[in-house]
Amino acid sequence: MTDTPARIGPSRLQDAVLALLALPLLGIALPYVVFCIVAAFGDGPGHGDDGDGLIWAFMAYGMIAGPAAALVADIVVAVRSHRAGYRYLPIAASISPFVVPAVFSSGILW
Repeated sequence: MTDTPARIGPSRLQDAVLALLALPLLGIALPYVVFCIVAAFGDGPGHGDDGDGLIWAFMAYGMIAGPAAALVADIVVAVRSHRAGYRYLPIAASISPFVVPAVFSSGILW
């Protein structure tokens, strides 16, 4: 009697749901939250708008740190989910920092 092969790992529905959830979380929410946190350091107590340009420097750092954090998180999610047996989640994690901003900036949704 032969054994029927069993699928070990996440179900396809769970994989698809997590992949669709990863697109906005990794492509929009994570870069925005990192940008807001880094930019908030320049607007803390004692850092009023006195013309020294400190808030602009922190905003520039935030604009660099947001996408950088998204890329690092995407690489981590893609590698770990691929090792865990997911099929769609690594693909969604890999393209989310590029596809989601491209869709919003292209005007397709307007």
